[in-house]
This record gives sequence, structure tokens and C-alpha cells, in this order.
Amino acid sequence: MVVVKVCEDIFWVGVDDKRDILFEGLWPIPYGVSYNSYIVKGSEKIALIDAVDRFYTKEFLSNIEEVVKFSEIDYIILNHLEPDHSGALEEVVKKTTKAKIVSSQMGINFAKAYYGGNFEAIAVKDNDTLNLGGHTLKFITAPWLHWPETIFTYDINTSTLFSGDAFGTFGALEGKIFDDETNVREYENEMKRYFADIVSHYSQFVLKAAEKIKDLPIKILCTTHGPVYRKEPDYPIKLYLKWSSGVDEKKVLIVYGSMYEHTTEIAEYLEEKLKQKGITVKSFNLCKVHPSFILPELIDSKTVLLGSPTYEGAIYPPVSNFLEYVRIKNVRPKTFGIFVNYTWGSNIIEQLKNKLNENGMKIIEPTLFVRGKLTEEDKKKADSLIENIIKIII
Repeated sequence: MVVVKVCEDIFWVGVDDKRDILFEGLWPIPYGVSYNSYIVKGSEKIALIDAVDRFYTKEFLSNIEEVVKFSEIDYIILNHLEPDHSGALEEVVKKTTKAKIVSSQMGINFAKAYYGGNFEAIAVKDNDTLNLGGHTLKFITAPWLHWPETIFTYDINTSTLFSGDAFGTFGALEGKIFDDETNVREYENEMKRYFADIVSHYSQFVLKAAEKIKDLPIKILCTTHGPVYRKEPDYPIKLYLKWSSGVDEKKVLIVYGSMYEHTTEIAEYLEEKLKQKGITVKSFNLCKVHPSFILPELIDSKTVLLGSPTYEGAIYPPVSNFLEYVRIKNVRPKTFGIFVNYTWGSNIIEQLKNKLNENGMKIIEPTLFVRGKLTEEDKKKADSLIENIIKIII
């Protein structure tokens, strides 16, 4: 990647990460991810906004030196202290002679915890400003997007918003930094997955942050993951608001695990019957698909059908694991139908109901408890479940 001029006096100095890793140690990133960092050159002062993952420190330092000397950097602004945006901080600080860390007080505390306290710091609050000369930076607190210390930085002179992780997306940039250099709609699935995996737990704070910035003229949106938006700066903001709003589509999500395809048989029967009724259905086998790719569909599905075989008298581990993701991501209450396949006795339906009830979910009856192959009697119960689902959908 090479340094890119965003607009007058503002430069992108980030990196792409295309390693075969799990983001946060949890989420697959088959298309990579970018770590975006920016330099704002005022006539009097220079600010570096956010850093990158420690793994890319050498490349990052080289990018910075293409724009400024380290001795010229006055401020290092940290909108968000997660290590993918601050990992290279320690080496940057070592190379600067006068740079002060600028963040929320909590952000400064996090920086000291991660990297020691060998730096001067300025704690900023809502509406505090920093004058660089020709560029006045205004700070906006945006807690829980998606850590509690988060701030936004807004350049009043160019109407540029540096929004940290908010409004970001998975997907490496491959040298195409701007939204008008690529088809940003191709990022939409990865953006929704990023929202679901990283931000969705804090949807209410997306709404609060959007309220804070709604009257700001935003000509350029600079997130820390994904393109720089200069053609449609409101595009990712609108999507985040949509996904945070709690509005469901008329869609049924089928999620299940299957050891020997008997649970798959039930899932396929339910899917076929729902589609015959004109209902949109998305179906996922947890043995083949990581929850990261299912959570985005869960955001706006009206109803979920959850299926599991019994496993040593308990919920099948991939299904139990998925329910833990649902709990951690604080998925808002939805209606769940349950289908189970078994060979010998189990109270697995009660176990599933208990887990779902703990997460505030509603259960739609009848539940399906199928022994081995689907029988005609099982299909009648499945048809009854489908009719009750359609009533909810319509």
C-alpha cells in the first residue's frame, strides 16, 4: 500500500491486513481488513490520527515518513485504543520528540495500561477543540462504539469525520482507498458482518452517536476499517442506523447443527415448506458455517428456527456455541421455533428453551422432537409450526 492524499493537508497512511487470521481471535476475514490511519498537516501543528496493528509497525512507520518527519508530529490522536489501532503506538512514540497523546481520559488510561506512561497526554471531552492552524479538530465522545473510551474527531475546516470503528467494514482496500474508486456495494455484506460481529451489541450507542453528529456537515467520512467515503459519506451511516433500528424483515432464519444428516432432513423440510408459502428463508448448518456469517442474518430476521441433535444427552456443541454468541452479542428478543433429532431419551428441548428464555427469546410451538427419520406424524407437527410462523411473519 502507498500513502494517499485524502484532501488538502489530510493523508491516509494505513495498511491492509491479508493474513489468514481470525479478527479479534474470533472472526474469519477471508477478504482481509484495513487498518486506517491519517495525518492532518496544519500550518502550525501536525496530528496523527489512530495507528495500526503492531504486526505492521515497520510498514506504518515508513508510510508516516513519506508525509512528515517524526519530529514534526505534535499530536497522536487515539479515537479507539483497541490494539489493532494502537499496537504500533509504542514505536511511534519512541520516534517522536514532542508528540502528545490525545484521547478521552479513559483512552489515556488504556494507553498507559497497554504501553506504559512514557508520554505526555491531553484528555479531551465533548466539543473540545485542537487548533492545528487552518484545521480545527473538534472532539465528540462516542462511548461504546465499541469500547467505552471511544471518541470521534471532526475537522471543521474540511468537514471530515474520523469515526474510529464506527461505520467500518471488513475487507482489505487493495490500493482503492476511496468509495468512488470501487463498488462500495460489494462491501455491504462484509460491512453487515462487521457490524453484527463487532458493533451490534452496542446498537443503542450507534443511535446515540448518530444523534450527536446528525447536524454536522460531513463531506468525507474516514473510518478505521474500509474505504474513505467522499462520494457518499452518509452511505455507511445510513446502513448502521438501519441495522441498529430493530426493524425486522419478513424473513425466517434456520440455524442448526447435524451429525448424520437427520437434523438436516428436518431443516430442509421446513425450508422447502416455508419457501412454498412465499417466505424468504436463509438456512445455515453450524457444522459448515462459522457463526460470524450467521449473525448478520440474525439482526433482521423476524423468526428463527433452531435445530439440534442430542449429544450425550445435551445440546449439540456447535448449537450451544451459537447460543453463546447470541447471548454475548445481546441479540434483541426474537421468536424461536425448535426442532430436535434424537435416538435415545433427552430433555434437550427443555435445555434449549431455558437457554433461549435466559436470552429473552420467545418460543413458538409446537416444538419438533424427531426420532431418526421424519415420519408423516412429524411432518404434520412441522406443518403446524410453519403455519404459526407465517402468522408471526404476516
